[in-house]
Amino acid sequence: MNDCYRRIHGLVMAVLLLVLCLSAPGFAADFDRGRALYENHCQTCHEDWAHTRGNRQVATLDGLRTRVTSWSVHSGLNWGTEEISAVTGYLNRRFYQLVP
Repeated sequence: MNDCYRRIHGLVMAVLLLVLCLSAPGFAADFDRGRALYENHCQTCHEDWAHTRGNRQVATLDGLRTRVTSWSVHSGLNWGTEEISAVTGYLNRRFYQLVP
């Protein structure tokens, strides 16, 4: 019985670990990608203060997405939808907390 219990316990733990590994990377990868894109391409000019100042001009999630798109073009990055969404999501989670 002890050997059987150990095998079942090991199997349950392996399945649990597999489920955790398969479910977490999607969100983590999206967050990390948006952060990496922002830190590598935007943060040079847009430090935290730009997003936390009292008179910031972004008031909606669509407005934030428009700003990210505009700066992507302005800085010559010409990001696609995935990059814009990743950076918009990162900025919203980190600074804005705007409701969709």
